[in-house]
Amino acid sequence: MQKLWKRFRRRWLMNHADVHLISFPKCGRTWLVLMLSKAIELHHGVVIDNPLKLRRYTRRVEGLPMMLQHHDGGPEFKRIEELEQDKSFYAGSKVVFLVRDPRDVTVSAYYQKTKRNINFSGTLKEYVYEPVGSIRTNIAFYNVWARNRHVPRDFLLITYEDLHRDAVAELRRLVRFVGLDDVSNATLSAAVDACSFENMRRMESTNALRSGRLAPRDADDEQTYKTREGRIGGYRDYLDTEEIRHIDELIDETLDDDYWFYKSGTLNRPQCPTSSGSKR
Repeated sequence: MQKLWKRFRRRWLMNHADVHLISFPKCGRTWLVLMLSKAIELHHGVVIDNPLKLRRYTRRVEGLPMMLQHHDGGPEFKRIEELEQDKSFYAGSKVVFLVRDPRDVTVSAYYQKTKRNINFSGTLKEYVYEPVGSIRTNIAFYNVWARNRHVPRDFLLITYEDLHRDAVAELRRLVRFVGLDDVSNATLSAAVDACSFENMRRMESTNALRSGRLAPRDADDEQTYKTREGRIGGYRDYLDTEEIRHIDELIDETLDDDYWFYKSGTLNRPQCPTSSGSKR
């Protein structure tokens, strides 16, 4: 009965959300959500028990859209052919789509699945070639959304790499996208500072949010932390030349060329509209 209720509640939330914040797992979504939450708290002077649950701000801030973060159907547990291709469900909503270099995602996902959730038992090298939820699924998931980016009422692309380069500017784009146009630069900067890697690691190590979403499985093992490293290009320290070559070839050959340009180890700015305005 409890599982049935959770499914019903989740479906209700999906159907009533105004803004969907979607990502493949391990793209930095927790970081982005906490920065957005802190910006809302500082701007409106509201505090909720769990800032990881964006939807709860709707009841505290008049006019704020209902926001829901999720992974759009659990792609980390699917083969390419199992991914949902039709995104018409989102036609009346706004979508924020967060992406990250698939090479870093692959390494981070491996440690998530072997150190936190314990649902993969092989080596990192084996995970690179794993057909369920690894690099091939990640790329295919990106490609599905590349083809469907004009389906939502409005669409905003954010990259993990751009957040590292200028988190305040990217957070500004996000708050405007969800309807907060008058948030000051000082507030945005304070939100970014509050959610630095060091502060998030501190929150996680003490379980300050009292949530399993931001708590280590083993406080003495850094690889079990959600805030594991937070680096760009860290995959080079974990993958051998053979695996890097394999992944680079997959990216060059299969990642949608007109949308995300992760090519030959270099991330270029996506050349699609980051906010499309009206759907048509």
